[in-house]
Amino acid sequence: MHGTSPPVVETTFNNYCLYNTSVIELEFDEKSGKPVKATYNDVVGPAKEFIKLLCLLGVLYSIVEITGYAPFGTVEKTGEGMTWVFHPKHLANNFFVAYITQLNLAASTSGAASTVSLLLGKKTKKVTNNAMLESTSVSDFWGRRWNQLVHGALKGGVFKPLRKHNFSKEISATATFLASGLIHEYVLAVMCHSYGSGDDYFHHEKHYYGVHLAFFLYNGILIVLEYAFIGTVLHKKISELSLPSPVLTCMVIGSALPIAHWFTEEYVRHHIYDGLKVGCPMIVTINY
Repeated sequence: MHGTSPPVVETTFNNYCLYNTSVIELEFDEKSGKPVKATYNDVVGPAKEFIKLLCLLGVLYSIVEITGYAPFGTVEKTGEGMTWVFHPKHLANNFFVAYITQLNLAASTSGAASTVSLLLGKKTKKVTNNAMLESTSVSDFWGRRWNQLVHGALKGGVFKPLRKHNFSKEISATATFLASGLIHEYVLAVMCHSYGSGDDYFHHEKHYYGVHLAFFLYNGILIVLEYAFIGTVLHKKISELSLPSPVLTCMVIGSALPIAHWFTEEYVRHHIYDGLKVGCPMIVTINY
């Protein structure tokens, strides 16, 4: 959106078009006002990362071939309320599928970044930064590590315009996560649409609307709670403890892990992850 893009992007029409049409966000030099030229490492580095992530995905998908997407065992969704979401098996399964999601996102964007740098000769920005294993706060997870391509679009298209119209940081953040949830609902509806007729009819499993929206609204609430928590006496005391980064990461991931299946389960049910494993070097059983 014009007026909320990085200032250097709006200095020329060419910059604005490059920034908004590139598959991966380009990096601009603040002094020259031009896109940064790609070096050899800018092309080869993401390509190596793509190959490495593809191999790692192959290992995890090989496990999926044996156990399905619940390698730690299934949990009965019974009992009082939703206490089952805190079952260790459920949490472990959620982490497993969420990590596969991160690897798929990182692999695809690394491959795209290498291709864009090669074809355009421009340096691209890193889209993901190991959010599942290195995030130290909820805002760090969503704002600096997970899918920076979508983050930048939502920040410029929703968050900044609302802030410019004097809406509070809390309302702007909630609206941003609402928009993200609606976008993901739309994408899922398109991918899971049944089509054709007769012998050519392609049928998906029943799609449950609203789960992705609920997932992102929940995380929006976590962000608002973090805003309220920062600066309190408890926050200062915890900061003084200088907790190790892995402990902070466990706390951050644990805040949303119980309901992570709200995001991943529909992709599992509709075989979206199965489609993404094509091309991964896997170990599979061959029946003669």
